[in-house]
Amino acid sequence: MRKKFLKTTSFMLIMSLLVSLFVYAPTTVRAETSPRVGGSFYNYGEAMQKSILFYKANRLGDLPDNYVLPYRGDAAMTDGKDVGLDLTGGWADAGDGIKFTHPMSYAAGQLGWAVYEYRDAFEKSGQLDDILDEIKWATDFFIKAHPSPDVLYYMCGYEESDHSVWIPHELLDYKTDRKSFKVDSTTPGSDVAGQTAAALAIASIIFEPTDPEYAETCLTHAKQLFKFGDTYRGKNPLKTLYPSGGYLDDLAWGAIWLYIKTQDATYLEKAKSILPVTVLGGQHTHCWDDVSYGAALKIAQAGRDESYAAMVEKNLDYWMPGTGIKYTPGGLAWLSQWGSLRYATTAAFLAFVWSDDKTIGTASKKQTYHDFAERQINYALGDNPRGGSYEVGFGVDAPEHPHHRTAHGSWTSMLNVPTFHRHILYGALVGGPSSDDSWKDDIKDYTLNEVATDYNAGFVGCLAKMYSMYGGNPLENWPKAEDFRSPQDNLTEYFTRGWIIYEGYGKLKVMFQINNRSAWPATMKDKMSTRYYMDLSEIFEAGGTVDDVQLTLEDSQGAKLIGLKQYKDNIYYFTVDFTGTQIMPAEWEMCEKDATVQIEYKNGVGSNENDWSYQNISGPPDFDAVSFAGMSKYIPVYDNGKLLWGEEPAGKEPEVMYGDINNDGNIDAIDFALLKKILMGDTSGNVNLTAADFNKDGDINAIDYAALKSYLQRG
Repeated sequence: MRKKFLKTTSFMLIMSLLVSLFVYAPTTVRAETSPRVGGSFYNYGEAMQKSILFYKANRLGDLPDNYVLPYRGDAAMTDGKDVGLDLTGGWADAGDGIKFTHPMSYAAGQLGWAVYEYRDAFEKSGQLDDILDEIKWATDFFIKAHPSPDVLYYMCGYEESDHSVWIPHELLDYKTDRKSFKVDSTTPGSDVAGQTAAALAIASIIFEPTDPEYAETCLTHAKQLFKFGDTYRGKNPLKTLYPSGGYLDDLAWGAIWLYIKTQDATYLEKAKSILPVTVLGGQHTHCWDDVSYGAALKIAQAGRDESYAAMVEKNLDYWMPGTGIKYTPGGLAWLSQWGSLRYATTAAFLAFVWSDDKTIGTASKKQTYHDFAERQINYALGDNPRGGSYEVGFGVDAPEHPHHRTAHGSWTSMLNVPTFHRHILYGALVGGPSSDDSWKDDIKDYTLNEVATDYNAGFVGCLAKMYSMYGGNPLENWPKAEDFRSPQDNLTEYFTRGWIIYEGYGKLKVMFQINNRSAWPATMKDKMSTRYYMDLSEIFEAGGTVDDVQLTLEDSQGAKLIGLKQYKDNIYYFTVDFTGTQIMPAEWEMCEKDATVQIEYKNGVGSNENDWSYQNISGPPDFDAVSFAGMSKYIPVYDNGKLLWGEEPAGKEPEVMYGDINNDGNIDAIDFALLKKILMGDTSGNVNLTAADFNKDGDINAIDYAALKSYLQRG
C-alpha cells in the first residue's frame, strides 16, 4: 500500500519526533550536514545495474526460462481471462500484486526518458539491453491492454482482494481475484490514456535504433491512445487504489512526446494549449499523478520557449536549499512522508536534464541545479546521518526488510513469518526517511519502507547521469542464484513432519503433515505425497506375509492411502498421497496438510523400531505453522512420484515398475491410455513420467508406445 500525499498535522509532527528517538540508531554517522558533491563517492555503475534489476522482481506473466531471479516464477497468468483477453505481463505496482496501467506507464515512460537523455551511459556500462528489455516488458503489456482504439485496460486485480493476503506473486491466481477494469468512450480515462500514450511514444523513439518495427507499433498505439484520451476527455472515475488528481497533465505529456517523435507541430501546439504556461511552476515535482513538470520541461526544450523555461526554473528553485521546500537536517529535500526519496530523486532527474541543456534557461542557475541533484542521489546512497544506503543490496547498512511480499517469502500470509526476508530485493529504492532523517527498517512500515516501480524510475536515470560523470563498474558475472538468498534463509522448502499419536499393543498411529514452504519460487503443488518405509523382516521370519500388516487411513485433509509396495528385500513402504489437493505457501490452512495412518500387526507380530521412517519421530503434534518441529528426513516427500526431499533407505532410488504409469501396481490398458495422453502433451493427473519411459532409454516417445502396446498384446 502507498499513498499519493498526506498532510502533516502538528500532532503528527510531534509524534514523529518522539518515535524518532526509538528509531534506527546509526552505527556510522557522517560529520557533514549536507551530502557531498563533485566526486566519485560510490560505485554508480553497480547502483544503476541493481536499480534496473529491481524491475525483474516485479514482473508478472510468463517469465523467461532460466530467469535471472531464481525465486521468481510465472505469476498472474489468468489476467484478462474474465474479459476474454490475454492481459498477462507488465509489472506489479509495488509490494502488492495489483497491476495499474497508470503508474506503470509513468514508470516505463520515465525509464524511457532516462534512455533518451543518457543512452550512452547505459550503453557504455553494458546496461542498455537490460533497461530496454524492462521497458519492453511494460510496453508489451500496454499494447495488449489496448485491444481497440477506444479501449484501454487500466487495472488487473483490486485492493479488497489483493490486500487481504500477503502472498508471493506466483500465488496471486490461486488466492486473489484478478478482475480486469477498462476505460472506453462511455467511461473516459484521459489520465491513464495520456500517460500510456507518452510511454509508448517514448518507446517508439528509444527502440528505433534497435527494433524499428516495434518502434512503429508503439507509435501507432501512442497516437490512437492520445486521440482517444483527447476525444473523450475526463478523469477515470472508476474505483482504483490511486485515483488521479487530473488528466490535462497526462494529455500534455503524451502530446509533447508525440511531437518529439514525429516533429508534427500539431502535437506541440496541442501540448501548449492543454498545459498553458499560466498553470505551471508549482511546488510539487514530476510523479505518476502529476507529469506537468516533466511536460513543461520538454515543451520548453522542444519549442525553445523561454516562458515555459521560466516556469521550469520556478519549480526547480522551490527545491533548492533555503528557498521553499523543507530539508531534513541531513540534507534531503523532503516533500512527503510517502516515498520521500522518490520525489527527491525524480526532482534530481529533472534538475540534471535541465542543467545539461546549455541552450535555454538561466545559465547562472545551472550549476546550482546540478549540485542539488548530485546531493540528493548521494544522500540516497549513503551520505546521510545514519551513513546507510536506501537502495536494497547496495552499499552500507542497506534495507533488509522492504515491504514486498515476494522478497519476504511468507508461507502463512503473515508479515512476521519468517522474521527475515528470504530473498534480497536488489536495487529497490525504499520510500525513505521522515523529515528528521529517522527511518526504520521494518516490513510493516509501508510509509517508509515500501518499494514501487515508480519509486525507482527517476532514480535509475539519475544513476545513469552519475555514472556518465564519475564512472563505477557494474559487477561482472553477477548475479548468481545464491546472491538472492538471505544469509538467514536455510529453511527447507518441502518436508514432512511426523508425530506418534499412539503406540502399543501391536499398533502404531502416526500423524503425517506434508509441508510446502517453497520460495524458489513459491509453487502450488497438487501431486504431493509422502512415504513411510517399513522393515518387515520380523514378520517374514515368523512365517508371516505382507497381508499381516493392516493399514488404516483415519483423519485426513484430502489424502488417500496407497498400500504396501516392496522397495528392496524386506523393506516396504506405504504412501500417503495428496494428489488432487492444492498445497501452497499461501496461509496456514494451505501450506500444510495432515493425515493419520494406523499400522496394526496381526497376532501382535511385528515391530516399528527397525523401520527407516520410525527414526526421529515422537509426539505430541506441534501444529504451529512456523515451527519445524517433527520434521523428519526419513519420511520423504514426493512430487508426482519423484523424490522432492528427504532420504530413502540406504540412499537407494525406489524401484520403478516401468509401464505402471498410474502407480496402481499393474500394467494394463489404463496405463496405455495414459501414455497416449502424455505423448499428446497432456501430463495432468496422477501420472508417473519415469514409468512412462517403458524402454528405459531416457525419452518418452513413440518407441515406448509401440513397446507397451506389444507387451499388452502378449498378455
